[in-house]
Amino acid sequence: MTARIESALSFVPAEDRDVWVAMAMAVKFELGDAGFDIWDAWSRTADNYNAGSAKAVWRSCRGRGVTTGTLFHMAKEYGWVDREKPTTAPPALLASRRREMEARATAEGIEREREQKDAAKKAAWIMHQTKNEQHAYLDSKGWPEAVGAVWWPTEDNNLLCIPMRIGDHLVGLQMIDRTGAKRFLKGQRTSEAEYVISNPGRGCAEYYCEGYATGLSLRDCLHALRMRYRIHITFSAQNMVKVAAKHGDGYVVADNDKSGTGERVAKQIGMPYWISEMAGEDFNDFHKRVRLFGASQELRKFLSNSTKKA
Repeated sequence: MTARIESALSFVPAEDRDVWVAMAMAVKFELGDAGFDIWDAWSRTADNYNAGSAKAVWRSCRGRGVTTGTLFHMAKEYGWVDREKPTTAPPALLASRRREMEARATAEGIEREREQKDAAKKAAWIMHQTKNEQHAYLDSKGWPEAVGAVWWPTEDNNLLCIPMRIGDHLVGLQMIDRTGAKRFLKGQRTSEAEYVISNPGRGCAEYYCEGYATGLSLRDCLHALRMRYRIHITFSAQNMVKVAAKHGDGYVVADNDKSGTGERVAKQIGMPYWISEMAGEDFNDFHKRVRLFGASQELRKFLSNSTKKA
């Protein structure tokens, strides 16, 4: 089976990430961890190979979901013939497929860039239409009197709009309706985008969190503690990794989501992190549960303990 898998893999281009991950799952399904060297050797045929990413993806695969049936089916689409004597793809055929994939990637990149520019323009237009008003979402999160940038796309629907920026450039919006449902603009860039709440000054520290309401709770608690801060709201756990890498050392305030993603990403970032002991709770939930004094004291204790460990 090992030789058959190696033969089939040699016909499949390794550059496309979705294909690359699917092949990892298929090989691990059949061979377990013993299959890593085979998959990794195939992965190295791609120009965009990264050893660290390969190890991380392999660890994340659970050995289920995608089977070798998918691998063999895909290999056949690229010209593989399932023979008793394994074959490998001719170099000229592989080179031709690589050129095709590069051309397709270039075209997709151009289209993606166009969509991102259109989304940025739409975001700017929407922000120009917003008014500073109270919103049901802010009320539900503990700020009934607070105002935010609210856009009314229709007479009976209003959206709280959170601008998402990379540096000084507006790239998109997170829009939140009255029920708390969130969405982004079609085609916008979300990778590395953030919303920053800042109170700079001596002793200013960086804080990283996912959600807007979590950021507001952090702001209130840090203000109560008379601390300087720069809070980076990253809109997702995975994007927090990229934003934190760009801005450097600080503190992570993670969501204790039931999937475990929040804590897993916090550990991956490698900075001191706070997480609620209650499953399903983020810092805003904690803030509402124990009120401002309790949340502020918990944050003070966390920061003090983190400093001692450092």
